[in-house]
Amino acid sequence: MIFHIPLREGGEKMSEKSQTNKVLDAIAWGAFIVLLGVGWIASAYYQMDTGIYIALGVGLILIALNLSRRALGITISKFSLFIGLLALALAGSGIAGFELPLIPTVIVLVGLFIIAEALQKTISKKPIQA
Repeated sequence: MIFHIPLREGGEKMSEKSQTNKVLDAIAWGAFIVLLGVGWIASAYYQMDTGIYIALGVGLILIALNLSRRALGITISKFSLFIGLLALALAGSGIAGFELPLIPTVIVLVGLFIIAEALQKTISKKPIQA
């Protein structure tokens, strides 16, 4: 059996986490492409707008990707987490029967990310009290 070890440009071996992250990314992209295809077919067959459900699927895929990264000790992507949360917020509001305006929703989520980042830095720098 022949094993292929991917090499980086400098010739060094890719880390196991890097390889695992590439596999997770490939799975997420595959799930996204399947979701788009199924949404397109459902839209054509049932003559309905599937945008809300595609947004829900995108949100779930991206959140699951980052949860998987976290569980495996890989650094999460704040950008894909942000897009996933945005997609979930927009889909959730659409399913509930009202539309969230895109720009104000993005502004609220950016603010929440800034607050979370500040809290994370504050909590991690506090001295441990006995």
